[in-house]
Amino acid sequence: MKCVNLLLINPPFHRRNGSGSIFPLGLGYILSAVQENGFTCDVIDCSRIISSYRKDDLYRLSQLLKDELKAYNPSLVGIGPCITTQVRALRIISDCCKQQYGNEKIFAGGPLASIEDQEWFFFDFLGLNYIIKGDGEIAIVKLLEHIQRHGKMADCKYVSHRNYSFFNEIKDINSISFPQRPFINRNIISVRRSNSNEKKSATMITSRGCLYHCKYCVSGNINYTAFRKRNYKNIVDEMQFLKENYGITDIIFYDDCFFYNLRTVHRDIFDFCSLLTKRELNMTWQMELRCDLFEHISDEDSNLLYQSGCRQINLGIEKTSIERLVKLGKDITTLEGVAEKIKHFKSISKIKIAGTFILGGVGETKESIEEMIEESTKMNLDFAHYNPLFIYPGTPIYREYFQNKEDWVKYILEDKAPWGEVVYENEHVNREQLLKLVEKAYKKFYSNSIYKDTVMVKDRFNLNRGENNEDI
Repeated sequence: MKCVNLLLINPPFHRRNGSGSIFPLGLGYILSAVQENGFTCDVIDCSRIISSYRKDDLYRLSQLLKDELKAYNPSLVGIGPCITTQVRALRIISDCCKQQYGNEKIFAGGPLASIEDQEWFFFDFLGLNYIIKGDGEIAIVKLLEHIQRHGKMADCKYVSHRNYSFFNEIKDINSISFPQRPFINRNIISVRRSNSNEKKSATMITSRGCLYHCKYCVSGNINYTAFRKRNYKNIVDEMQFLKENYGITDIIFYDDCFFYNLRTVHRDIFDFCSLLTKRELNMTWQMELRCDLFEHISDEDSNLLYQSGCRQINLGIEKTSIERLVKLGKDITTLEGVAEKIKHFKSISKIKIAGTFILGGVGETKESIEEMIEESTKMNLDFAHYNPLFIYPGTPIYREYFQNKEDWVKYILEDKAPWGEVVYENEHVNREQLLKLVEKAYKKFYSNSIYKDTVMVKDRFNLNRGENNEDI
């Protein structure tokens, strides 16, 4: 039996066709913090056990996880990062851990644990006693030190439990050590983000929190946390660290908007690209941007981006009209000229442009969605990805759609589809119709591409395939 100070359990997720599988950076940060402070830590990666939430897969998770847990004697067990789609899997993991170790060793964390009014999910639904809200690096180290002094988890101020709530926030995220990447050779890069040159890729995150408050997104609606961005030297240092230690030559920045300030975007691009070029790392990279910021990029900016290694920009377009964006609470004043901007950008640069779109929402009809799909195919994009409007607790759309904080769990448990998502339906379009419209959008956009016959186009959400087709 292996004795460790901390055993981390990474919950599985339902993998969509064409999507990637990346070991969570959040756990990598925890591993670095814990081990740098002299504690031992190991990970059971449940995403390597199953990759869907079909009944047979969940049964396999239960059986195999029980066997893996028997091999460890940990001081603490951390479950996470927990997200809403994992409801069924999290219940299995919690039950297995409680059965093996009892309740006083176990805590959970991640985005779901940080959402206001969702403590009940952990304390009542999962039957756990403890959660860690917010940033976990310092909190978990402090907890391990507390346990080492024979203290009880309930007495550690960094840990939340019934009738006590504490939100952990690291103000200077430049001070955090670079995350470990223990399973980096197993990473699968999604079609949207993959590099055609098949370089060895890794993901990075350079900020925490969000400056925006879109009605459908959790990131900007967690009330406790402020937006924080790492400085460019720290970012480039990690890129160099990844190249020297892991042989990485391609970086995928996961930030919702890598450059975020319209007033300083030209200076920001110059500063980052100049520093990266000066370091002579010869690495490629890609980033996410908002449409309004993308429209401000100059020809000089595009040249700097390409010369420093930028090879793809992923735009969160979401809707093709301001009226539809307003209903999503996305604060963008104009979309006029985005298609022309993309066309011009590609005429002067080899950087590829991808876009994401959300189908459905307040007042949308089959006809209006089909109109948006048609418009999306004329935006000069290299890649496009389509999703129904999903509903998550902690967002304004959730509060408009559901009556109480527990409804989302009831929805998922009663749902026959093995994916853990809650789809926004209105009086005009139901879920089945939305999924057909998503399929239509993929077929239309990729009709003349090498992807036209792939499962990404035919069954994006991996609902109709696999061993257990009767689940839907």
